[in-house]
Amino acid sequence: MSKPRLVTPEICAHYHSGKNYEIHVSLPKVEKENIELNVHKKGFSVKGTGPDVIFAASRTLDHPIDVKKVKTQYYEVQGLLEITAPLLKSIACRKVPIK
Repeated sequence: MSKPRLVTPEICAHYHSGKNYEIHVSLPKVEKENIELNVHKKGFSVKGTGPDVIFAASRTLDHPIDVKKVKTQYYEVQGLLEITAPLLKSIACRKVPIK
């Protein structure tokens, strides 16, 4: 049996209205039971084990999150982990026109 490959998953993290981080992690062919997510005030780490691959990554976030209110949803068919992490303090944003 060959050793599983260690791969960094694709991660997209962005703000939603300056109140939440919306984070998407691509974990193709990984079952929900084989995902481990750890969050802390300034970041998170995720590990997902599939049949022949281990996805693993850690990310630091620019703004602190409320770890007690983090929510997740996993779409197994697409292999997509969705994380909603509320910010501890809302961020005032200003839209800048592009010329």
